[in-house]
Amino acid sequence: MKGEVVFYRLFDIGASVDLDEIQKTIDMPFLSGRFPSERAAPRYARFAQPLLVFLDQRGLATNLGPLTASIGVKLYGVGALAIVVRVPFEAAVLRDLRPFASLRILEDGRERNLNEYCGGLAERIIEDLVPFLHDAYDARVEPEPYTVYCVSVTETPVREFSTTWRREVTALLANDPRPDAISDEEVEDTWRNWFSYYQDDLVVLEWDAALVVEPSAAYEDTLTVFELANLQLLEMRTYDAYLDKVVDKAYDDLEDLFARSSILRSGHDTVKELAEIRMDLAEATFQVDNISKLWGDWFLGKVYRACVRKFELESWRKNVADKMRDLSEIYEVAHSELEARRLLLVELLVVLLFVVDVVILAFRG
Repeated sequence: MKGEVVFYRLFDIGASVDLDEIQKTIDMPFLSGRFPSERAAPRYARFAQPLLVFLDQRGLATNLGPLTASIGVKLYGVGALAIVVRVPFEAAVLRDLRPFASLRILEDGRERNLNEYCGGLAERIIEDLVPFLHDAYDARVEPEPYTVYCVSVTETPVREFSTTWRREVTALLANDPRPDAISDEEVEDTWRNWFSYYQDDLVVLEWDAALVVEPSAAYEDTLTVFELANLQLLEMRTYDAYLDKVVDKAYDDLEDLFARSSILRSGHDTVKELAEIRMDLAEATFQVDNISKLWGDWFLGKVYRACVRKFELESWRKNVADKMRDLSEIYEVAHSELEARRLLLVELLVVLLFVVDVVILAFRG
């Protein structure tokens, strides 16, 4: 059995990125991060087109011995980096792949897990991107990991993976050392999300790992679906964390607005800040939701919908939408209070003018 393990680590940058500005400003060749699909797809189907800003092949000292890894870094305009580490393998059986789930890199006399190793790469790249970052926001979340075991050479007929090896596949994707101990219910749950386009290929996905069997090794389109779904999950988690801070601060600002006794101290700044945040977040969530057009009953559309279900993307979208609604309600209350104070000020000015007018007439009389 031969193939490669593809490790994804997706990092939120904390700001949007102008990809066109980077291409025009930096004098270096950028590669397209997009791979065309060889399977039937509707004309409206669209993949996001990031910049592949870094591609390298290097030898790594690891806890599994020396490995040769291909490392790619893709930059997305919504403000995310996808670091992709690809390591070839040869194995007798599926369970021999399980140690890759705990891959550790030995560097500079210390051992680091893949999150730490990729995090170091991300930090160096983000430093170079600072001039191109826009609409920065303060929200830090853990990187989104995903592992795909890609088998391109196997003596086992692909249908045996879905029959004889069902439990082994489940254990591999769950990183469980005891395949025989896994319950039938857990095996059935994993195998609710499997797909096959040709008679000799297979895709099985779980919430943090997937298995792809493809003799032609033409699985870049499937990998791209996994990458985009994880990217959407990362950004929804980030916006959820950011909205927690924003909504808490908005409530404090609203309390402060009502606590101001003087009508001369309006809440204009508070309302303006709330409006800007609401608009920025609405635009950001719109961009994330529209980063690809992958829904439909075609093969990759099915894989994407399975990712949406498994990653609970709709629940994350609902969380973000609910907090956006809370923010909108706070904005409406603050705006109404601001308008009420303006009307009161206008009424006081009218009364003052009337009094002044009466005083002037009295002196003239």
